[in-house]
Amino acid sequence: MMMSSGNRWWLLLLATMGGASMTQAQAQDIERLQSAVAPVMALSDKELLALIPERAGLRFTGCPNCTGGTQENQLWWTIEEPHTVYCQHCDLRYPNDIYPDDQTLSVVNSRGETHAYPYWDDADGYHHFFQAKGWYVAREYFQDAARWLAELYTATGEEKYARRSALILHRFAEVYPGYLVHFDYPFRQKVLWSGEEDFPYPVPDFRAAKWSWWAYMDISEDLLKAYEVIRDSGALEAEDQRLIETDLFHAMVGFIDNYEPALTNMDPTLLRSLIWAGRVLHEPDYIHDAVRRIGLLTRQQFFADGAWREGAVSYHNQTTRGLGMLVDLLDGYSDPPGYKPDNGQPWDGARFDDLDMGEQLPILARAQRVPDLLRYPNGRVVPFHDTWARESVEPTERSQSSILPELGHAWLGRGEGDGQIQTHLHFSGGYGHQHRDVLGMTLFAGGQERLGDMGYTHTRYRAWTLTTLSHNTVTVDGTDQQAGSIDNPSDGALTLFVPGENDLLAVVEARGERAYPGLVDEYKRMLVQIGAGDDAYVVDLFSVVGGSRHEYVLTGDADHDGALEHDLPMQSYGPMLLPDGVEVKLPRGESTPGEAGGHNLGYAFLRDVQQTPIDGAWTVTFASDAQTTGAVKVHGTALGSGDILFSAQAPSIRRAQNDDAVLDQFTMPVLVHRREAMDTEVLKSRFVTVLEAMGEAGAFIGQVERTEVEAGSDGVAVRITWDDTVDLLLVAADANSTVRVGGVELQGRLGFVRMRGDEVVEMRLVGGTRLTAGGRVLAGNGVQRGLVSATKRREAGDDVDALVTNLAESKMDEGAGLWAIVVEADGFHHGHQIVAVDGDSEAGTTLVLANDPGYVVAGGSGKMAYFPGRSWQGETVVEIVTKAAWSASH
Repeated sequence: MMMSSGNRWWLLLLATMGGASMTQAQAQDIERLQSAVAPVMALSDKELLALIPERAGLRFTGCPNCTGGTQENQLWWTIEEPHTVYCQHCDLRYPNDIYPDDQTLSVVNSRGETHAYPYWDDADGYHHFFQAKGWYVAREYFQDAARWLAELYTATGEEKYARRSALILHRFAEVYPGYLVHFDYPFRQKVLWSGEEDFPYPVPDFRAAKWSWWAYMDISEDLLKAYEVIRDSGALEAEDQRLIETDLFHAMVGFIDNYEPALTNMDPTLLRSLIWAGRVLHEPDYIHDAVRRIGLLTRQQFFADGAWREGAVSYHNQTTRGLGMLVDLLDGYSDPPGYKPDNGQPWDGARFDDLDMGEQLPILARAQRVPDLLRYPNGRVVPFHDTWARESVEPTERSQSSILPELGHAWLGRGEGDGQIQTHLHFSGGYGHQHRDVLGMTLFAGGQERLGDMGYTHTRYRAWTLTTLSHNTVTVDGTDQQAGSIDNPSDGALTLFVPGENDLLAVVEARGERAYPGLVDEYKRMLVQIGAGDDAYVVDLFSVVGGSRHEYVLTGDADHDGALEHDLPMQSYGPMLLPDGVEVKLPRGESTPGEAGGHNLGYAFLRDVQQTPIDGAWTVTFASDAQTTGAVKVHGTALGSGDILFSAQAPSIRRAQNDDAVLDQFTMPVLVHRREAMDTEVLKSRFVTVLEAMGEAGAFIGQVERTEVEAGSDGVAVRITWDDTVDLLLVAADANSTVRVGGVELQGRLGFVRMRGDEVVEMRLVGGTRLTAGGRVLAGNGVQRGLVSATKRREAGDDVDALVTNLAESKMDEGAGLWAIVVEADGFHHGHQIVAVDGDSEAGTTLVLANDPGYVVAGGSGKMAYFPGRSWQGETVVEIVTKAAWSASH
């Protein structure tokens, strides 16, 4: 059975078959492999067998002598000095006289053999298994070596490589049954279970492993690949093959079968090795089980917009790329002649002939476009949640607004080349690898992420990256937002999206009350991105009601040194943003807790703090040493007496990479606007800031004023002056409100007026019926509300993706291009782009959508077809915010 042509040894084989000449690159590949296996080939059989570990190794054993590295990954083993391990940062070898293996943990395995694990204890009684770390790396090394040797046998035909690979395989088959099941996790006491103990082990699923440190990797793909190549080489007798297949490979699969499908980002890793086991061992049941699990994973763990459930781009990429490999690996697979699946198994009874998994999984096509959407103009990933900020793809030539409405992430974009700007709003819930960052935002301008999100880290300061205080959002009462889960969702809710394609104005708004359940009555953010000639600025409106302290936070460039430049004099506050006398204990590792005297530990990371009281307008500029010239000038204002502005430096994490020892060497500026309630009143804050993206020419905004609205108005007015232009932005409390200021009146959600001198040159109306300014009137259709009676889905066999509604068609003449916000009876929101409106149906007005709605509405209830699979009883409401525009140039 032919394997994927992407496997290196098949390429080498094809190059050498039939006398075909070998390319220089292939010859160099062989030379590299020969160099890699040279130490193994130099050993006698007896010496080699003695180095293959008889005991299960442990990966996470740190260096007690230094603070370098992260996650207890400091120590390493080499075949040249196989009886010790050494620290990759301080070079100390273990065990030694200072850190001796002076204690032993003895456990009896399933064969009745006693396995001794020497260790050293630190002052806290934490076990350091230095030798077991060596066994772990040695097992990994010889696993790789078996595959390298098999590749060399394929490429050269030299039997010595097959014999040596066979020797390793045979030895692993002898020792694997005696390996102890173990729990191996950073900064947690390791557990080794005796052979008398069995499933279920008292740890989370897949955390009890036998081969690796995580059971997802407990079927050795490398050894399977090696075995397939050398099985018929003559290096293995029939009895050897039986031993390897039964006591090693089938036993590995049998161990994993004790776990129910977890449907996580690691499933593709597990399923890839299961598919290899099925192909190499000619076990179609393994293939069918893998296909079943792939179906469960794709149907139940992706949002309808294609985003992986955890949201983090890194884990989305890991999962979708892994699934793509599985699709390729299964492409064209057929069951052996006469094979009939056992109907007693979890998978169905259909056999496979010329399998095409890609055709069966339409969600993968949507998933594959997500990484291209979630990237900055320089190609770097947008690093929300646990996303590695260093990941990158090709830069973008042009930025335009877009959204992943089911995940909960939108961005407003404009410009081309070096002039691109992106403003991101994140409002997803927490379903794994999440941060406490609902309604967090980032800003990219001038070739650099200027207001950022640190992203993922395995360092001991991981706690800082998770806290709400480290994100560009509002912290309430000094507490972090709730993390979120299936049972207690923290999802935000999209309420408005106007992408503003080829227009000067783009808007996104979302609510996030679930992030602070029981604490806030309102938690809402609107971002309005406005073009100003070749420049642009963002108006940020953040409304919070509830609690007694609100802290609006902005964090700067995490990739370079930076500073805050204030227009007000600052005074020293203290070494941290904590009260005097608070004792702080910072985390020692990624998963170990810290402590700050009962306060949020995040405040301990805000250092070298300065402060100033504010009672009016203020400006602060985020400057950095980025190679591309640029900065962000923040225009804000006090909201009441007692407001304080803090500036601080905080660990920026990214530049420290994977080294705990240098975390405090790299910082980023942080700005905090703090408000506190008087006595027992419920605090209400409506933060309004203007974020001015500055380029080489410097600041272009002359003045920002938060203008008082007239009596009877309910909303906010902001006047921005730049060059010879005055922009006026009016935002009402809701679509039924009226806002009046200086002869301008808005009836609706949002109005924008641009004037040069006394002349009105631009007007925009969003979700409104009327905007008047300078004698001009701009009329609109306001906000159209109705009910969804049914849905149509092409995936379910319908001819279109659509919502069937009771909306009046006459109000939807300009519906194409607008966004429909659908509200479940339980209050969760969905966003859909409308591409056409059909009012001919007797069932009502049909809104044809650009994509699958991802749920089914029928008979007064609804159910999601994709993650998180909610269902609801009651009315399903649809709301469409219309827009209108007038321009003097048109």
